[in-house]
Amino acid sequence: MLFPGKENTCAIIVTYEPSDSVCRLLIALQDQLPSVILVDNHSSEGNLSKLSPFTDSSSVELHKNNENIGLGAALNQAVSLAISRGFKWVVMLDQDTSIHEDFFESLIGIYTLSEGEYPLIGCNYRDISKKKNFIEPDNFKKSFIERRTVITSGTLMRLDLFISIGCFRADYFIDSIDHEYCLRARSAGFSVAISTKVLMSHTIGSTESKKCRWLAFDHPPIRKYYMVRNTLGTVREYLIREPLWAIRQIFRLLVEFLSILLFECNKKAKILAFCKGVIDAISNRMGSLD
Repeated sequence: MLFPGKENTCAIIVTYEPSDSVCRLLIALQDQLPSVILVDNHSSEGNLSKLSPFTDSSSVELHKNNENIGLGAALNQAVSLAISRGFKWVVMLDQDTSIHEDFFESLIGIYTLSEGEYPLIGCNYRDISKKKNFIEPDNFKKSFIERRTVITSGTLMRLDLFISIGCFRADYFIDSIDHEYCLRARSAGFSVAISTKVLMSHTIGSTESKKCRWLAFDHPPIRKYYMVRNTLGTVREYLIREPLWAIRQIFRLLVEFLSILLFECNKKAKILAFCKGVIDAISNRMGSLD
């Protein structure tokens, strides 16, 4: 059993118009996980220049895409680079994630304690927008629990899993990429876990309206489209094998639609995006929305 450590694990981060939060993340990673692969999805040179103090180091590798190819394709690039560099593990992180001091050590501890049962180990996190933890640590005695899915950011992945079950869904572009991958791993006989301890701070999605900030659903129309289309596409694929997960996702989309009708701003554009997402999911029309 090959245990993760600093020498065989690298962090991978996909950036798009990176802010100062990426710099803070890279500083935090220096002690915990010094090897980093950055894949940038065609950001402006002004924002990319913020990364220069880090990319001048041999431990941080930056690859620039000439267009925004989406999160799934960029993750595939980063993971493939990690494999070619001889790494056996990756930790995937979003550019706006903030990790705690015991982040990587805790993930290693879970893998050790589980005796290598989980090739995907995600993190419990503090949701900044909701001001609450994803799961409450006090509700569990163990340091980890099994989950159907975990979010991409903060997830430790054994790279033989990537070789075994294949790439992330590049045609999803963004949204639900992590859920689909976890369900695919489960359908192939692998298990997924999450830490019960909060190991990072993270914002799920991005809200556009200060007026409706207390809502969890106030995403821009284009994000509504991808969320609806990719969620329904994943539900169609895994409904038989994961019926409870699928039912919860359908309920979540209904709540999302009610939120648009009752509370959110820019209703017309969001309803149109929501409906187009449903139509394209039914038609299996994937890829980037131009």
